[in-house]
Amino acid sequence: MKSRFSTSYALAYDLLNEGKPYRDEVDFALKLYESQNEIGSFPANVLDLGCGSGRHLESFPPTVIKCGVDVSDAMLTLARNRNVPNASFIQADIGDFQATESFDLIYSFFHVMSYQTTERDLGRALTTMHNNLTANGLAVFDFWHRSAWDNDPPVTRLTARENSLVQVKRVSSPNIDQLTGLVSISMDIFVRESRMDEEMYVHFSEHHDMRAYTLQELSLAAKISGLRIVMCGPWMTTTRQLASSDWYGWIALQKISAL
Repeated sequence: MKSRFSTSYALAYDLLNEGKPYRDEVDFALKLYESQNEIGSFPANVLDLGCGSGRHLESFPPTVIKCGVDVSDAMLTLARNRNVPNASFIQADIGDFQATESFDLIYSFFHVMSYQTTERDLGRALTTMHNNLTANGLAVFDFWHRSAWDNDPPVTRLTARENSLVQVKRVSSPNIDQLTGLVSISMDIFVRESRMDEEMYVHFSEHHDMRAYTLQELSLAAKISGLRIVMCGPWMTTTRQLASSDWYGWIALQKISAL
């Protein structure tokens, strides 16, 4: 049975990703939002699709109304425990989510879109963005860029982190289907708490199926969902176009009717 973001993995998640620049990524999304609105404009509310442990949402000012959606109950437990001001968290597949209100800014970071491995799943996720976006709102997501992964495929990697309470090691082994762009990643995670014998690790495994996309594939899927790409580029960069050597890209979209 394939597992993703289990309770065991959730406990190690924040430590494994402690170097991720969550606040910088939020600032990047806000910069993109401002570029499509009046100077100094700011979203009244934001929707995080695939919010994980809530680290992005806690980087927004307290006055912003926030909603986080994730399929993993274990990850949402971490997010709720952060006590983020003006935040609500909902367990759902992002393709099924429909809010009672619309959002000025919708984003989906940390390659959540690459977890949508079929055209159907991708279309449902983009439709969620469309249906929950205000008329002049902005949707932003990052993705694995197909051409870069074809030319320079990922390799097996070891990630090790520790703090005063726990030590975590993760071995990620990818298997790539060059025809479809699917990346099957087997993860072995080893966790040792400080109170345990120094040679004793708890071991568990996870399996993550993901997909690298071309810009053309995403553009077509967005159009079918009623969205249009208004900006794109290499991740966290606005000064140049996405190149075939860029592993990670970003896309900003608006409703076609709003353009």
